[in-house]
Amino acid sequence: MDEHVKEDALIEDALRSQPLVPMPRSITTDVMSRIQTADAKRPAILTWSDFALSLVIASCFAAVWFASQNLPPILLAKLHIQGILLYQEFLVNSRWLSPAIIFGLAGLFAALTIPTLIKMTLERRR
Repeated sequence: MDEHVKEDALIEDALRSQPLVPMPRSITTDVMSRIQTADAKRPAILTWSDFALSLVIASCFAAVWFASQNLPPILLAKLHIQGILLYQEFLVNSRWLSPAIIFGLAGLFAALTIPTLIKMTLERRR
């Protein structure tokens, strides 16, 4: 430990005793000329997975619209009643259902993100 203190004292003394030298005028151009940029490809605006996802969502909307236009009115009324009953059941069970859903989603998001964060921190240490 004493050796490090002595070395630091010598370095500090040398820094204080030596006169400052002005920076060369071409330092900026020299540094900028050494910077190399990677030729990165421009990312695609839409990928195939985006196209597939939009196709699935559009077909779901089309199926709901088609069903609402072609189902008998009595069946639509029964579906409406079932939706009301489902909403009431959610209101009755929301005392335990809401925290269960929220903690379940938190666990899902943690399971999705924590391995990536661990991988990123391990790569940064190298």
